[in-house]
Amino acid sequence: AAGLNALSDPYLSYAAGLNALAGPLHGLANQEVLKWIQALQDKFAKEGKEVNADTITEFAWETLNAKKVIPGYGHAVLRKTDPRYTCQREFGLKHMPDDDLFKIVDTIYQVMPGILTEHGKVSN
Repeated sequence: AAGLNALSDPYLSYAAGLNALAGPLHGLANQEVLKWIQALQDKFAKEGKEVNADTITEFAWETLNAKKVIPGYGHAVLRKTDPRYTCQREFGLKHMPDDDLFKIVDTIYQVMPGILTEHGKVSN
């Protein structure tokens, strides 16, 4: 909104908003999500497993059973999806639905709330 009021370039405003998350709390969470996804991809590649809802669910449970958190889902309340992700997801669905990384992220988005509810992490 500030970018619109200042008549700033919308792309620069968007980039500034994303870069504002570069601190050790929020920014680190973004990095940890990518590391978790890369670990998932590496493990499945080594084991010859397909990346799908079932294998992602299995990997998530391995993470939780090891007393680790699922990065990006650190808050116990998941009542509403972050609107920044909603916009990014809509873009991905429209412009890159077949991208491997987007498909992984979208599958995580679909299965993770159920996993965390079953685990007791959330009570939504």
